[in-house]
Amino acid sequence: MSPYVSFGLAMCAICLIALAGTSYLAYYFNRKAKDDLERALAPLAGVLEGKADVEEAIVTGRYRGHLSTARVSMLPGGMGRVFQIALVDGAGGQKWTWTLSRSKEGGPPSGVFEHEPADIPGAVQPLLDALTSDPALIEGWFRVEYDPEAGHVQLTRPMHNRRDIPGVETFSRFLDDLYDLAGANRSVQAPGT
Repeated sequence: MSPYVSFGLAMCAICLIALAGTSYLAYYFNRKAKDDLERALAPLAGVLEGKADVEEAIVTGRYRGHLSTARVSMLPGGMGRVFQIALVDGAGGQKWTWTLSRSKEGGPPSGVFEHEPADIPGAVQPLLDALTSDPALIEGWFRVEYDPEAGHVQLTRPMHNRRDIPGVETFSRFLDDLYDLAGANRSVQAPGT
């Protein structure tokens, strides 16, 4: 057999072994990531008395009578992962969004309404201010919004890595905060209800 043919066959064998090894590693790490996500989402599904979908990275269920979801999502443009918790409470009215940003130099945090209906800040500001001292939200930024089209109050916070999903205690605390915010929002958006 020609040395060129032998060398060619050896190189083909090496390529096949490398492809098989790469495929196995891709499968292993993908399975490990899904297992990690399932371990993180399953306790949250218990809080909502609902179910977790690992493929979509979402938990759905009910909290204190309200439909609720929690999901891992990407920011527009793929700028990073966020964890979003939403509590459905369609009060109608106007949309509002409040974003808290923390200074990198250690200055005081600044919360800003992007949409500011007249009566909303007075009703929800004390609850938003209380969120600024939550230990799970002490770094970076977070956003709270009410969207009448989606009919939900939602908390969005950045994820520092793929395992940065809140535990049961923190998740329950966030849901309680959203429940209180929904009530305050409803009292202003739909007076007399």
